[in-house]
Amino acid sequence: MIHYNLLKLKQGADTAAILARCQTVYAELEAELDFLHDAKVCRCVTERDSNADIMMVMRIDSPDRLADYLQHPKHVALAQGLKDSVAARMSFDAE
Repeated sequence: MIHYNLLKLKQGADTAAILARCQTVYAELEAELDFLHDAKVCRCVTERDSNADIMMVMRIDSPDRLADYLQHPKHVALAQGLKDSVAARMSFDAE
């Protein structure tokens, strides 16, 4: 399964710092979780009101492992730490 997570940041959020933080955490998650692979964190290269600012994409071995990723302490801490900077969040799962 491919899992996508997109973040729309609030006006004035430090996108570069948030990008770096997400890249660090997702590299750590990939190293720790044997079912999570090919994690990438990208910044949108165009600016439009309808665009997300940051996208995380990764491969997870099966849909039943999604909860393990979502409940991992590093993922929870990242989400909690970013909540004041995030205007909207969206995820998408594909085969």
